[in-house]
Amino acid sequence: MTQGTLKPTKPLDQQPPTFDKTSRKGFKLPFLAGGALFIAVAIMGIYSRTTSETGLQQRSDEAAQMVVSVIHPEKASTTIPLQLPGQTRAYIEAPIFAQTTGYLKKWYFDIGAKVKAGDVLAEIDTPQVDQQFNQARAQLKVAEAARDLGEITYKRDQDLYNRRVIAAQDFDTAADTYRQSQATVNVDQASVNALEALENFKIVRAPFDGIVTERDTDIGAYVPSGSGVQLFRMAKTSPLRVYINVPQTFARFVKEGTQADLTLNELPNRKFPAHVTNTAGAIDPTSRTLLTELEVPNETGELFPGAYAQINLKLQGETGLVTVPSNVLLFRSEGTAVGIVRPDGKVEIKKVVINRDLGDKLQISQGLSESDQVVLNPSDGLTDGMNVKIAATR
Repeated sequence: MTQGTLKPTKPLDQQPPTFDKTSRKGFKLPFLAGGALFIAVAIMGIYSRTTSETGLQQRSDEAAQMVVSVIHPEKASTTIPLQLPGQTRAYIEAPIFAQTTGYLKKWYFDIGAKVKAGDVLAEIDTPQVDQQFNQARAQLKVAEAARDLGEITYKRDQDLYNRRVIAAQDFDTAADTYRQSQATVNVDQASVNALEALENFKIVRAPFDGIVTERDTDIGAYVPSGSGVQLFRMAKTSPLRVYINVPQTFARFVKEGTQADLTLNELPNRKFPAHVTNTAGAIDPTSRTLLTELEVPNETGELFPGAYAQINLKLQGETGLVTVPSNVLLFRSEGTAVGIVRPDGKVEIKKVVINRDLGDKLQISQGLSESDQVVLNPSDGLTDGMNVKIAATR
């Protein structure tokens, strides 16, 4: 045997194993099952992480949302309450002066006395006027006697003239004398009437029903006529007048017959009814107010003229208005506005028109309805289209 023809042989333990098809299939199945399980676990991990991140983002978004409180506008009342200061005054008030000269003989009523129209308040002694009156009456009688003589002469001369006994000139003279004497009687009668009027003024009478509020004279005091010195002052206190100044904003609602209540600080639990009788009909350019007069039926006399009072007017305003608290306003460059939360949770900035400022409330004429959700105490950062969350009401 030659050495070049021999082939080396491999040990039996180094022989490559042989597999049949049945053994290959058994090995492949477990491998595929493990891969699928690994992929499923990876997908579940990714999904869980994505879900967690989404929930975290959602919770972050919710935490970042602005929480706001809202209110609904209220329908404005047709009655507008308005409280204004006022001062009570007598319905009629007048000073009583002397129309004749003399000395006060007697007075009959002092301050606080209730008198009726025509009651005698005082008597004035007028010796000088009495003397002038007597002289005027005597002079009138002389003039009447001259007139009577002139009338007789005129009638006699007329008869003689008709019978052609006297000349026409004589008759004309008689007629002229009679007319002059009649004129003199008329003048003297006027003087007597004037002095008689002064005589009547010796009795000082009350011009109307009322109360004597002042007495500025006494017995024996000299009373000069036309000096401007009053003897008494009277006031009619039932009813009373009250004058108030209504701001221009509310002036157009003040009508004749508008009802009101009068209150006094010294009577906190009492209300006295009043009503508007008339207005000045023009705005005062200085104070921008409307002078308004009210009447209070003071039948019991509890109210005094000259007192400070509070008037609560019950004005009747127009309908179709809503009221909101004053702390809903946003002051923007484009004008006064409010924030509205729409049903989808987004904010809408709406312009509004303020009809009247009632202090803690505003009366809105345009821009709002009763169904709107208006943001209370809006932040300066509130913008149009912003998502907000409405705070739960307690």
